[in-house]
Amino acid sequence: MSLRIIIADDHPVVRIGTKSVIESSGVGHVVAEASSVDELLAALKKEKCDVLVTDYSMPGSAQPDGFAMIGQVRRHYPDLPVLMLSVSNNLAILRMVVGTGVLGLVDKTSSMEELPVAIQTVYRGQPYVSRTLKNRIDKIGTQGMSNDRARSLSPREVEVLRLLGSGLIVKEIAAKLHKSVSTISRQKGDAMLKLGLDKDADLFDYIKHNPFS
Repeated sequence: MSLRIIIADDHPVVRIGTKSVIESSGVGHVVAEASSVDELLAALKKEKCDVLVTDYSMPGSAQPDGFAMIGQVRRHYPDLPVLMLSVSNNLAILRMVVGTGVLGLVDKTSSMEELPVAIQTVYRGQPYVSRTLKNRIDKIGTQGMSNDRARSLSPREVEVLRLLGSGLIVKEIAAKLHKSVSTISRQKGDAMLKLGLDKDADLFDYIKHNPFS
């Protein structure tokens, strides 16, 4: 059976490589490609799809990316298996992604030879995490208190930290997520409290060493 697959990533090289791996393996054929959240949502409306292979961070759309994007996909297409291409080594964001209903995680910075198997696995409704990400998660899990504190961050707090790390200010994040500035400020403050951080400089230093993208 040749699966119908949609690829979403804002980097053309990643889309080209992903499509090549998928179609040369015989696991399926790519029915649509998207470079933004807007294009992804349009493709999902237009094309029948058996598996979605998508990046987590795709800035530059009218629609928010990240957690909000995955939430939209899960609400409108609850039976669609989602495989995430990830470069994150942040345990909080990896756990949050899995918590949204994403079945598969593949590290796109290493060899993507696992991708065909991952696609087949999530299509059958079973979870899949690539070897490199498993090793990374295990390594992070053995580190210190900062990661223990990060475990308590809510999905919304993680998303605010991710967007702060991308260079947006609180006002811009509020507009992007369609929330009030006070709500975003509160979520930022709550995240800092959970992480034991008092100053913005300390927060940005934490984000630098624990990227949320």
